[in-house]
Amino acid sequence: MSPESPASFPDPAAAPALPEVAVVHVGEEPPPSWTAAVYLCGPTPADPAEPSWRPDAVAALRSLWSCAGRLAVFLPEPAPGGSYPAYADQIAWEEDAMRRCDVVLFWIPRDMRRLPGLVSNIKWGAWCGSGRAVLGAPPQAERMEYLLHFADALGVPVERTLAGAAGAALRAVGTGAVRGGGERAVPLAVWRTEEFRAWYAARRRAGDRLLDARVEWYAPPSGPEGAAAWLLTATVAPGDGGGPVVSRLLAAQGQGMLM
Repeated sequence: MSPESPASFPDPAAAPALPEVAVVHVGEEPPPSWTAAVYLCGPTPADPAEPSWRPDAVAALRSLWSCAGRLAVFLPEPAPGGSYPAYADQIAWEEDAMRRCDVVLFWIPRDMRRLPGLVSNIKWGAWCGSGRAVLGAPPQAERMEYLLHFADALGVPVERTLAGAAGAALRAVGTGAVRGGGERAVPLAVWRTEEFRAWYAARRRAGDRLLDARVEWYAPPSGPEGAAAWLLTATVAPGDGGGPVVSRLLAAQGQGMLM
């Protein structure tokens, strides 16, 4: 195995050897490492009598996840018996969780009377071109034409059942890759690219430690033989003990790392 292979980066002891699913509710801290991470995005019932779709989504993911390692599933809902944080804290938690996830699974069973999902439209607009979105909606969902149009234009997988959407999310992550600490902020769409592997292998050889990262821009491969393009802001603790260094890394299609 090449020393630049992402599978060689993490300490194997950082992740479970058997399949495991860790559910992370709003306000909770994420696990220290994972092999794959999925965020469940979509309308949340305002009426306590209206059941949430997310427990069924978690059950579907749990039944389908068979890879060695931990699947982290992020839910912007409190744990049973818990309560929502302050609104600003809720938004901050959601945004941080979404940027760290490998897949943002949208399930939008839109009913304009019971479950309008207006916030979901904004989140879809923010993430539909990220290379990490999966869109699910039952055939009877209302006012989905615009979302479905851009899913088709951007090559986003579309499923008509919740189980199908869960399956599409896990097909996107495949066997995943173990990441811990700051590595968790690098989604698989970037982690698997040759440019990131080469850059990160060099940083590790220098004794540096990745503290955090953020994908600022992503463009998927233009074809089967193409390469993804991306812009990543990475915060690194140098191996010499100096203060954190922030770098902006640009990988352009067919041109390697430019910054």
